[in-house]
Amino acid sequence: MERAELLERVSDRTAADEQSAADVTRAVLETLGERLSEDEAEDLAAQLPGELSQHLTEGESGQRFSEEEFVSRVDQRMDTVDVPGQEAATTVLGTVLEAVDESERAAVVDQFEHYGFEELLAETDADVDVGDRTPGEY
Repeated sequence: MERAELLERVSDRTAADEQSAADVTRAVLETLGERLSEDEAEDLAAQLPGELSQHLTEGESGQRFSEEEFVSRVDQRMDTVDVPGQEAATTVLGTVLEAVDESERAAVVDQFEHYGFEELLAETDADVDVGDRTPGEY
């Protein structure tokens, strides 16, 4: 998925303008990059277009924080956007999961389940069954 298409989907789903959609996406990807392991952030970044991928790898990866802290960090990072952090997080995460291949989608979903981020996952409509996979399978 190209950058413009990804941002257009985020814009449509959040009813935000293009600039706000870019800000929402940046905030979520930066926070996601902090929470994922360095390897997982790099793997996911490799499947996203240009500047979007950079947001995943700019910060310190592998940080441990709760689902509530994830949403709080997203809220704090959004400069002028009137989109709640929870909505921003689930919208961008769901759109990113649509944009990547199935094995990467499964790896991200597995990581979020491991972190206890089930509520965010449930709201994304992510259709990935990782229950029968072992970490070596993706």
